[in-house]
Amino acid sequence: MGYHTGEQLRAARAMLGWEQGELAERANVSVKTIKRLEATNGRIEAHSEWSVVGALELGGIEFVGDHDWRDRNDGVRFVKDRTGKLRRKIIESTTGWLDVTLKIKTDKDPEFLERPTEDIVSAIIEEMREGIRKGVRDTLNRQNEG
Repeated sequence: MGYHTGEQLRAARAMLGWEQGELAERANVSVKTIKRLEATNGRIEAHSEWSVVGALELGGIEFVGDHDWRDRNDGVRFVKDRTGKLRRKIIESTTGWLDVTLKIKTDKDPEFLERPTEDIVSAIIEEMREGIRKGVRDTLNRQNEG
C-alpha cells in the first residue's frame, strides 16, 4: 500500500458522505483514531491506516497519485469499477482460508500433499467450505452495512 495523507482520508470520507463514526465502524477502529488520522499533515504512519483505507476503497474510493506525500500530488476519486475492490477482498478471504487449511493439513500430516490428487482436493474442499462461506459472508456484510 502506498502512502496516504490525512487530507486524502478526509476528502474520501466527504465524497462518500460518511460521518467519522460511520468510517470508524466500517474500518473497525475508534472515532478517536479517525480524527487523529484525518488531522495528520502529510504521510500517515499508523497500523490502522490499512483498515481505514480498505473501508474507503470498499466504499468506492480510489487513491490516486504517486503517493509521495512531499510532492502533494495525490488525491482521491470514485473508482470506475466499484465491484473490483469487493471482488478482490472476497478472493483474499478465500485465499487466506486455503493457506490456513493447507498449513493445518500439512502440519498434521507432512505427507498430505503426496496423496492422490483427488484425495487432496476432496480433503481441502471439505475443510474449507465453512471457512470460505464465513469469509465471503463477513466481507459482504461489512460492505452492505450502513
